[in-house]
Amino acid sequence: MTSRVRVGVRIRPITSKETSQGGNAVVQVDPFASTVSLSNRKFTYDSVFHSNVSQSDLYGDVAPPLLDAFLNGYNATVLAYGQTGSGKTYTMGSESHGDALDSARGELSENDGLIPRFMADMFSSLERRKEASSSIASKRRSVEGDSRQYLGEALIDFSLEATFLEVYGEDIHDLLDEDRKSLPIREDSNGEVIVVGLSSNSITSDAEAMNVLNTGTMNRTTAATLMNVTSSRSHAV
Repeated sequence: MTSRVRVGVRIRPITSKETSQGGNAVVQVDPFASTVSLSNRKFTYDSVFHSNVSQSDLYGDVAPPLLDAFLNGYNATVLAYGQTGSGKTYTMGSESHGDALDSARGELSENDGLIPRFMADMFSSLERRKEASSSIASKRRSVEGDSRQYLGEALIDFSLEATFLEVYGEDIHDLLDEDRKSLPIREDSNGEVIVVGLSSNSITSDAEAMNVLNTGTMNRTTAATLMNVTSSRSHAV
């Protein structure tokens, strides 16, 4: 699998405040041609999403290839970029909200963004692979009368950890550490970039992953702007 970057644009709807101040939508969107037009200029992207696109439809277009790549051992990254108030936090689903996932029923709300949906599908996929591999191993042992465990045919088990940091100015803060100490960034002996002292939490379900997200989000640096009264003033990873 070769490295590939895909760029998509989501148009935010006009807010009630903007409408009350006489604002009008000036961007024309053609999702089928993947173009965005402004006055007499037209821009083409890999994907274009209209202002009325649902969170689930957006996820269905963006996430499945990344989830498959991630589960097969490749790095997968979603980067939300845009000015303050453009809808990055909403699209990613990284705002702090206690009902992001009903852990008792495992249900997502229609407003949940990419991260909660990705977590739910990731754990579902891992559990299916684990069950499938156990079934294969059991059938082989039964047929061949061999008590050995057959490894390598499918995923037998999995272990996941989550980290959450913010880049604020020139400082890196661990969002899972209440003291928010500034952490150094280094290159290890393998040439990989690491954040020294960054804590990690073991997660075994999407509900636990969302708890990590909510805990870290509460520690993020925010401030009011003309576009957003609770604007995230940092980059979160």
